[in-house]
Amino acid sequence: MAETSTPDALKAKHPAHPIVVLDYRVRLPGMLFIASFALAHFAGRPHSPLLVAAMVLTFLWPHAAYLIAKTAKDTKQTELRNLLIDSFIVGCWMAAMSFSLWPSVTMVATIMNGNLSVGGFRFAGKGVLAILAGVLLAGAFLGFHPVYASNVVTTTLCVAATLVVTSMFGIHSHLQTVRVYKAKNELETQNEQIQEQNRAIEQARQAALEAGDAAEAANRSKLANMSHELRTPLNAIIGYSEMLEEDAQASGNAPFAEDLHKIRSAGKHLLGLINDVLDLSKVEAGKMKLFLETFEVAGVVDDVVATAQPLAEKNGNTLEVRCAPGVGRLREDVTKVRQVLLNLLSNACKFTEKGKVFLDVTRENDVTGTWVVFRVRDTGIGMTNEQQGKLFQAFTQADASTQRKYGGTGLGLALSRKFCVMMGGDINAASEPGKGSTFTMRLPGDVENFDGEATSIHVRRHAAPAAPRISAAVARPSAGPRMLVIDDDPAVCELMQRVCTREGFDVVTASSGEEGLRMARENRPALITLDVVMPGIDGWTVLKTLKEDGDLASIPVIMISISDEKSRGLALGAANYLVKPVDRDRLAGVLGPYRTEGTAVV
Repeated sequence: MAETSTPDALKAKHPAHPIVVLDYRVRLPGMLFIASFALAHFAGRPHSPLLVAAMVLTFLWPHAAYLIAKTAKDTKQTELRNLLIDSFIVGCWMAAMSFSLWPSVTMVATIMNGNLSVGGFRFAGKGVLAILAGVLLAGAFLGFHPVYASNVVTTTLCVAATLVVTSMFGIHSHLQTVRVYKAKNELETQNEQIQEQNRAIEQARQAALEAGDAAEAANRSKLANMSHELRTPLNAIIGYSEMLEEDAQASGNAPFAEDLHKIRSAGKHLLGLINDVLDLSKVEAGKMKLFLETFEVAGVVDDVVATAQPLAEKNGNTLEVRCAPGVGRLREDVTKVRQVLLNLLSNACKFTEKGKVFLDVTRENDVTGTWVVFRVRDTGIGMTNEQQGKLFQAFTQADASTQRKYGGTGLGLALSRKFCVMMGGDINAASEPGKGSTFTMRLPGDVENFDGEATSIHVRRHAAPAAPRISAAVARPSAGPRMLVIDDDPAVCELMQRVCTREGFDVVTASSGEEGLRMARENRPALITLDVVMPGIDGWTVLKTLKEDGDLASIPVIMISISDEKSRGLALGAANYLVKPVDRDRLAGVLGPYRTEGTAVV
C-alpha cells in the first residue's frame, strides 16, 4: 500500500515552525473562500479554461505550500515566501473579479492581517507589493474592467469568510495566551519550590552549625572537667615522688632516687599537657582571662632564653639573641608572653640539629600603631606549604613521621596563637623545606587597658596621617557601590575608608556590631567588611544575624580580623576572610569583583 503524506505525518517526520501549521489551517479555508467568491462572481457566465485552471490551483495551493515549507531547511523563511505567494494570488483574483468591492476588501484585509501578525510592518509592505504584482499580471492577460458591485451570494460569502478567518486568528491568540499564562504559573510554582528548598537547606545548614557548636561546647566542658579530674591525682603523684626522691637521696639510695626522678619528670610532662588542654578549652569557651602587668621586654627575653638555652645545647645548636635597645616596656599577660615565646624557641631548638636559632626582638610602627615583634628563626628541617596550612590546628602535627621522630601533641602552636590573639596580636609562619622556619609574634606596644585582670585587649591606635589634598585637575572617582565597614577601631575605619574610596567604593563606617546592623538595614550596601573581635556584639553574631535576615542575606560579607578563623567564617556564609594586617594589594584583589569602573584617585 502506498504511503500517504498527510500534514500530520509530515509534521511527525520533520518538525516545522509553528507558523507553518497555523498558516496551513488558515490558508485552507481562505483559498476555499476565494474559489467560492470566484464561482459566485462568475455564476451564469461561460467559464474559460484559464479560469477553471486558476480555481483548481487555488484549491491545491494550501497543500503544496505546506509540503514546501515542511520539507525546507528553514521552515520559517520558506513560509514567509509562501505568504507572499498568497498575496500574489489575492492580487490576481482581484483583477480577475474586476475589483469587485466585497471580495477585494475581504481578500486584502485577510492576507494583510496574516502578513502583519507573522512578519510585521516591513513584511506587510512586501505583501502589498506582491498584491500589486498579481493585479498587474492578471490585468495584463484579462484586462482592467472594474465592476465594483457584487451579487448577494458573493457578499454573503465575503462576510462569512471575514468572520471565519478572524475567529481562527482570535482562537489561536487565545490559545497562545493560555499557554503563556500556564507556563508563567508553572515557572512561578517551580520558583516557589526552589525557594522553599533553599530555605530548607539554609535551615538545615544553620541547624547543623548550631548542633556542631553545641557539640563543641559540650566537648570543651567535658574536656575541662576531665582535665581537672586528672590534675588532682597527678599533683599528688608529683608531690609524693618529689618527697620520696629527697628521702632516697638522704638515705644514699641513688638508684631508687633516679627512678623517682623519672617518675616526677614524666608526671610534670603529663601535667603540662593537661594544662595545655585545659587552657585551650578555656580559650575556646571564652573563659580564659588575662592578667595584665607592665614589664621590661628585655628582662622577659633574658628569662626565656635562659630556660631555652639547655634545649638548644641538647641538639648542638647555637642560640643567638638580638634585643633592640629601644624595645622598652610592654603591658600584657607576662606569663602568657613567656609561655608563647618559650614554645617558639623550644620548637626551633627541637627541629634543628647542629644549627642556629635566632631570636630578634624589635619595636615597629605602622599605620595601625606600635608593635613589639618577636622573630624566631632557625636553620632546621623547615616545612612544606601543605604542612604550614595545618600548622596552627589543635592536635595536629606536620605529618606522622615528624610526630614519631620529634614527639609532641600539636597543642603548643594552636594555644600560642590563641593567646596572641587574646592579647591583641598574632603569630605567622614562613618556611622552606630543608632551609628552616621563621615564626613572627606581634603584640601591641600601646594598649589602653590598665594593669590587672582583663578579658580582652584594647589597642590604642595612632591617628592616620591626613590624606594629601587632591588637585582639582585630577579626576575624582564617580560614586561607586556602597560599602559598609564595621570595626570598633577608629584608625582601621579611617584607613579602610581611604583605601576603599580609592578603589571606587562609597564607604560608610560603623564602630560596633549594633550600629553595623542598623546601618546595613538603612543603607543596603553592596558589600560589608566585618571585624570579629568587638565589644558588645562580636563579628560572628553580626554575620549570623545578617545571613538570617532575608533582606540582607544576599549582601557579600568579607571578614577582616586579627584572628585566623577562615574556615569558620566561610562556613557561616562569609564571602572571604582576610587576616590583619591586610596587604593593600591583597585587599584590592578581593574587592575587585565588587567594584565598578571609575577614575583612579592619585
